[in-house]
Amino acid sequence: MSAKSRSRPSWQRDECPPWCVVEHREADPPDDRVHDSVGAYVSAVVRRSGSTVGESTELLVILSRRCGELDDWVFLGEPERLGQHVTLSRDSAARVTSTLATLLRQ
Repeated sequence: MSAKSRSRPSWQRDECPPWCVVEHREADPPDDRVHDSVGAYVSAVVRRSGSTVGESTELLVILSRRCGELDDWVFLGEPERLGQHVTLSRDSAARVTSTLATLLRQ
């Protein structure tokens, strides 16, 4: 991903949100027509299903929106591991954040 250019491809009907860092191209396949934020990696220790010990990993957090849609989604997970992620609506991510903060203050 790189800095956005000023021109838009003909298929892009919406403006990029302020956080989008994708340079959209005319040849982008329909499945790749998304607005993505800069990704942030978070060092984490996870415990896999069936395991009793933690394992170090890097979790990716990224804000995304399909072009032409209104809903933002927050991806949290390990992009290299199929099925090892969660994609939340913006409102759901805010509720999870609030709940985690409350639990960790106890």
